Amino acid sequence: MSSHELISAIPFAILGLGALGVLLLGVLPGKNNQQLPYMGTIVVLLATMLSVASLFGHSANIENFVVIDHFTLVAFELFAAGGLATILLAKNYPALNKHVAEEFYALILIAVLGTFILASASNLLAAFLGMETIAIPMFALIAWNPQRKGAIEGGLKYAVTATVAAAFFMFGIALIYFGAGTIVISEIPKALTSANAMPMVALIGFMLLFVGICFELALAPFHSWLADTLQASPAPVMAFIGSIAKIAMLTFVIHFVIQIEPIWDQISFVLWGFVLFSIVFGNLLAFRQTNIKRILAYSSVAHFGYALMALTSVIPNSSASLSEAVHATAYYGLSYAVMNLVAFAVIAMLNKHNPTGELKGYRGLGRRYPLAGVAMAIAVLSLAGVPPTAGFFAKFFLFASVLGNGYLGMVVLAALASAVSVFYYLRILLAFFAKEEYHHHNQSANVESVEFGSTVVISVGAFATIALGIFAQAVLTYMF
Repeated sequence: MSSHELISAIPFAILGLGALGVLLLGVLPGKNNQQLPYMGTIVVLLATMLSVASLFGHSANIENFVVIDHFTLVAFELFAAGGLATILLAKNYPALNKHVAEEFYALILIAVLGTFILASASNLLAAFLGMETIAIPMFALIAWNPQRKGAIEGGLKYAVTATVAAAFFMFGIALIYFGAGTIVISEIPKALTSANAMPMVALIGFMLLFVGICFELALAPFHSWLADTLQASPAPVMAFIGSIAKIAMLTFVIHFVIQIEPIWDQISFVLWGFVLFSIVFGNLLAFRQTNIKRILAYSSVAHFGYALMALTSVIPNSSASLSEAVHATAYYGLSYAVMNLVAFAVIAMLNKHNPTGELKGYRGLGRRYPLAGVAMAIAVLSLAGVPPTAGFFAKFFLFASVLGNGYLGMVVLAALASAVSVFYYLRILLAFFAKEEYHHHNQSANVESVEFGSTVVISVGAFATIALGIFAQAVLTYMF
């Protein structure tokens, strides 16, 4: 490994060693032990962000395992910022057991490391390692504090889903290797195009690989336990899963498509059904819900259906079509991560008043806590695709890309489904700004215990949601 590659690996080392260091901080003697892991985790994440920033302008392929380029580094900054937001939200979150705070923070760091590996994977085995490095900490974090209602059930459902996804993904890797003779993604097209036709074993391998990816993204029909899992999770953990972990997989998909461009048109049809089903059923299922956590969970099914629209409609052998699709998908992922994180941050902030997440429990809270109300309004309007938020431009870029490729029917279907989403997002706003308050779980509760972390995350996230929309073209240019 060259010195340049070693330097490019520094962010990974900081996260890995940082997680170990945070665990050790928890066993140091002293009355203020609980503060040390918290502050140590923040330092690790800030150091990671600085090390990533120092790599801009450089690129590297580390042992055909991970690839570092400009887009990857932008994703790294997003993941580290998402991890930092999760830590800030979790600082005084009541459902978390403070006697083992160092383990909680260390698991977040390990999960962030997993997002780095997955997003930058240049071979399929690295992608699998990244998936598992995310999944194992998430299982523990969802089931955190087993006395919580549904904690064990949610953790087990996530573990089963992640295990099934891993099985499909690994079986797909095995068949692709059997057909292509390599697991280095950029070498697969050359190996397969040397034959007159793609070997059936490789095609089946890609199908299984895509099923594993669909499980990870919770696309229909692999979304069954998503709502149960997110509803059972502590709100900070829910924010990380919904906003960061899934975007890491989406980033891998973008890199994957770029590297297998010569054969993408031969295998992209596998995703068509999943994308269309997700757009339709995700919105219909969300429409029926009365719990905000379940609404956001099922709406994410539709959102990731939207996100993959452009990639599945790429014109064969057209670099311009692929480039436009990649840009639109990447911008959509960034926008979704930010606006979804804001929504979950508000849920975390108001947890004392409405721990169940039922919509009726939020009645009047937007008036009582204006910051939370305004932030939720911005997040929800962006999720619905209302201008001038990031969500509007994200859908605009996607629809323009798909329409430019000649898929008018897909755009019409997505637009109609998006119109349905306006109704259930509007229900969230109506609940938050209702004139009459619901008799809340703890009427005298205040949000001071989570105010600092939540205020920072909500304020920055809400501002970013608007800024990403206003400066959409500049952001798109910067990402690549």
